[in-house]
Amino acid sequence: MSVLGMIDIDNQINANEKKFMFPIAFERVYKNYWYKFAEENDLYWLKFFLYGIEVEKSSFDAVRKELNLFRDFLLKGEDLYYLSERKYILSRIELFLEKLDDAEQLRDDIVLYIG
Repeated sequence: MSVLGMIDIDNQINANEKKFMFPIAFERVYKNYWYKFAEENDLYWLKFFLYGIEVEKSSFDAVRKELNLFRDFLLKGEDLYYLSERKYILSRIELFLEKLDDAEQLRDDIVLYIG
């Protein structure tokens, strides 16, 4: 299993939106690294992505804030626990941020499902 982002099925209005999907992480990696970081830092959004949650456009900035916290933490490289997956996770954070920007441009009532 993996964690991915997509336009919520009930919110899709055309074929392009049905194809809008992006990988975030394998479930094991998400649980062992992303979720661990979210728990240790009392983050809201990153915790719920493991189980699946709808994210409205109005919450994209809050998601970005948590992603940037995680990215900055990884870039410091101070915790060896994350070293083996660091490059992979950083690439997925960058993709996630890019896809949030893309989704934001589609329309004002966009809703992503992440899980």
